[in-house]
Amino acid sequence: MNLEEDFIKYKDITLIIIEIVKAEEYEKLDDIFQQRQLILDDMNKINSSKEEFKKIYLQYEIENFEKKLAAQMRGKKENLLKKMKENEKRQVGMAGYNNISAKAIFLSKEI
Repeated sequence: MNLEEDFIKYKDITLIIIEIVKAEEYEKLDDIFQQRQLILDDMNKINSSKEEFKKIYLQYEIENFEKKLAAQMRGKKENLLKKMKENEKRQVGMAGYNNISAKAIFLSKEI
């Protein structure tokens, strides 16, 4: 394999990851990230200059795809955190409501 082929594969896998994150199919991410890591390991084994590496990196606009992926993941993370906080508030409210109901029954039995 050469460096250019590895960058093409890396770019394709990054696009797949972006689509998986959009579709919220997170269970598929482990396998895809492992594939991407294998490509990165293969790139490290290739003897090439930094200039050649940077040239191909810029040619295939890998940085743009990395930024898109990071933004997509950040947005999903923020959305999940928001949902978790809303769920936590809901649970606290339900627990408080249940405690009030239990106290009211206890008080009516006491009288």
